[in-house]
Amino acid sequence: MRDEPDAYQAYLLRLWRTRSQGRWEWRASIDSPHTGERQLFPSLEHLVAFLRERCESQDAGLRQARREEEVIRRHRDAGRE
Repeated sequence: MRDEPDAYQAYLLRLWRTRSQGRWEWRASIDSPHTGERQLFPSLEHLVAFLRERCESQDAGLRQARREEEVIRRHRDAGRE
């Protein structure tokens, strides 16, 4: 595992089926062991969208942090010349 902020996420996932308007539908919840927060999802599609958003937003934040580190490194290296 890398030493990047938020490079690891853990959740307790629960899945169950309920009957809605004569059809069986999957429901889901995830609990964060780090915060104790619980998220409920009316469908598997909503669960996957949530997870995708979490990963993509953290990837974007990591890319921004790397760009900022590169600017600082360049500035520091320019001062040595």
